Amino acid sequence: MEDYQKNKILDALILLRYMGFKDIDRKLVNTDPLIDLNKEVAKCRKCRLHQTRTNTVFGEGPKDANLVIIGEAPGGQEDKQGVPFVGAAGEELNRILTMAGVNRSEIFITNVVKCRPPGNRNPNNDEIDICNYYLRRQLEIINPKTLVILGNVALSLITGTIGGITGLRGKKMEYLSYPAIPTFHPAYVIRNPGSRKIIVEDIKKAFRLIN
Repeated sequence: MEDYQKNKILDALILLRYMGFKDIDRKLVNTDPLIDLNKEVAKCRKCRLHQTRTNTVFGEGPKDANLVIIGEAPGGQEDKQGVPFVGAAGEELNRILTMAGVNRSEIFITNVVKCRPPGNRNPNNDEIDICNYYLRRQLEIINPKTLVILGNVALSLITGTIGGITGLRGKKMEYLSYPAIPTFHPAYVIRNPGSRKIIVEDIKKAFRLIN
């Protein structure tokens, strides 16, 4: 089946899901929309970040996850391995998830942009805007019950400006109609270990929204 035809059918299946048809058999189109989207991301050349990346970092987790965690951008280890949150911040995130009673394998983890910005700088606004198409598609496919937003860059998806996480963390917000709880990025905990318990409580709050 041609990619164009597959995409049209997938769009129709997603629409049916929103209309309440839960038991749609994706085998009807012999494809996995997340895998197809991952392949599309891997070929992306839409912004300057592709020039310096080693790997794209699409995200990982089950395609029916109730919770999606959205970070800022891949770092050095993520760029090498093509997996989100595997460096120092990833080790901290794993510690936080364990303290919150969350199994990492049961949630989906991704970033605002899918390529590492040079020197671990914050992604530029145009890079965020271009890559936002892929994040939106991920959320459409997964259709989670709630989101956790890590750090100022991810928070900018909601507020439109980078900054303000200290005042807004822990508050229920909304992104693309999904309930969202913003909190500090795990990298912040490395510099400020006392904030770990705050993030744990924010993640617990997000899980309460699921239930």
